[in-house]
This record gives sequence, C-alpha cells and structure tokens, in this order.
Amino acid sequence: MESELTFDEKKSLQVMKAAIATARRTLLDDGILLMIWGVAFSVSNLWRFYESAVLTAWWMRNLMSVVHWGLGIGAIVLTVWFLFLRKRKVTTYTAISTRFVWIGVIIAHNFVIVITKSILKEVDFNLLHPLQMVLIGFALFVTGGIYRYYLLSFSGVLMWIAAAIAVRFDLNFQFLVRGIAEIFCFIVPGVLMISARKKVKRYVQ
Repeated sequence: MESELTFDEKKSLQVMKAAIATARRTLLDDGILLMIWGVAFSVSNLWRFYESAVLTAWWMRNLMSVVHWGLGIGAIVLTVWFLFLRKRKVTTYTAISTRFVWIGVIIAHNFVIVITKSILKEVDFNLLHPLQMVLIGFALFVTGGIYRYYLLSFSGVLMWIAAAIAVRFDLNFQFLVRGIAEIFCFIVPGVLMISARKKVKRYVQ
C-alpha cells in the first residue's frame, strides 16, 4: 500500500513537472513570437512615419525596403517553424485555441480589406489602419484571457485606445501611433513573458 502511494506521488510529481514545463515552453515561444512580430511591425510603421516626415535619400529608402521584406519573411518563417515544424511533446488546448484566434483575426483582416475596397472602390488606409489595430487588440485581449496572462489583455485594451487615437489623424501620424503601440503591446509583453518563463523554471527544479 505504501509503495502504491509512493508511486502515485512520483507520478503526480511527474505530471506537475510536465505541466509546468509545458507552461514554461508556451511562455517562451509566445514571448519570442510577440517580440519578432512586434519588431517587424513597429520598425515598418515607424519608418513609414519617418519617411513621410523627413526627406530621405533613395538608397536609404531602397535599403529599408529590403529590411522590411527581410523582417516580414523572417517573422513568417520563424512563426511557421515554431508552430508547425518543430517537434513538441505536448500541445495544449490553450495553445490550439490561441492559434485559431490569430488565424481568425488574419482572415477577418483580409475580409475587411475586401469589403472596404468593394464598397469604397479603393482601400481607404486612413480607415483601414485603425480597423486593423482593433482586430489586433481583440486577438491580444482574447489571448490574454485564454492563457490567463492578463498583461496581454491589457495590451489589447491599449491597442484599442491607440486605434481610437489614430482614427482622428491622417495616415502619416497613424503610422507613428501604431508603431509606438506595437512596441508596448508586442515587444514589452514579449520580454516580460520570457522573464516569467525563467521564474516558472525554478518551480520545476
């Protein structure tokens, strides 16, 4: 009887360690992905604002175009590797739910473009950027609720506030507002999630 209890305790401890390790890996992965996309988005939008406000040389514009393409392709490749190509021992329901949220937001974003273009006969970027920010804020808000990591939910609210501010200004200033918002809503939470992952590691040990 005592040996069975000892076995059950060891088994429970292994299950707890596996769950904590999975949570740690999730925090690390999502933190890295948030940082990657945050850098890609914020650099792109902040440069667009700078380019619209300051006269830049042609070689600098060409260089930044290459950088933008590189950041975009790199972010897509790393995301595909993290989510689909890398071997994982455990895939949680929360992780699967989060993927569906972001896939749904991407599909919704493209529908917004199609609907806006069909009604207005052209894409009104003055309207499109705030709508994109609203969708991104929704994804962040829901992701924070799924993982019970409410900093992400707060980031979603912050993105909504930024969208409400951006809609009052022209496209060039929207780039600035969106770029700053992406730093605080993507990069900062990503760094904090990676730091939280280190704290979770202590419990495994």
